[in-house]
Amino acid sequence: MNTNNENNGFADALEQLEKRALQIQMEHFKIPPEKRGRAFYSLELVGEMGELLNDCKKFMRTKLAHRRAEQIEKRIPEEAADTLIALILIKLAAHDEQKVFPKAPFNLDDSVKTTMWLHTCLSSLALSASSLYVKEILETATNETKKKFDIGLYKSVVDSLLNVANFFEFDLEDATNNKLTQIISKVENGHYD
Repeated sequence: MNTNNENNGFADALEQLEKRALQIQMEHFKIPPEKRGRAFYSLELVGEMGELLNDCKKFMRTKLAHRRAEQIEKRIPEEAADTLIALILIKLAAHDEQKVFPKAPFNLDDSVKTTMWLHTCLSSLALSASSLYVKEILETATNETKKKFDIGLYKSVVDSLLNVANFFEFDLEDATNNKLTQIISKVENGHYD
């Protein structure tokens, strides 16, 4: 599975993020991911993705530099990280240990880096994440035993998130690690139950 189109550096980073998310679930939430379940985390995935899309819409809508900067520097990276964490939790709840090799993000120059390209990327994200949600719910409703996890949809969501990060020029791994650290603090302060 090693082709030139794969993002092996992020594959390793993703594997580490999965391990860290599991550690946080066990040490800080004290709830294994399968206890909340794949349906719950699938709902969380589409909810977080919706927040990410909403912040991208606000970025597109405003022409005020300080508002655009807030979206680019804080909101969009944070919501992309939230989306990735929810995605990871579905995979952890499924006990799927396959290593995923995302595609390298598109090489964007100024002629390609347009609002329409961002729409294309966001629509791909929305389709993959919502498809995973629907699949997880249908699997849960029809098969209470061993439900197969769709690693292809998982990879597709990761690919899209990497393209969003590339468009807005932030590091998805760093954003996700920062968010995981924030989550630990929030759990310790009683913001999550």
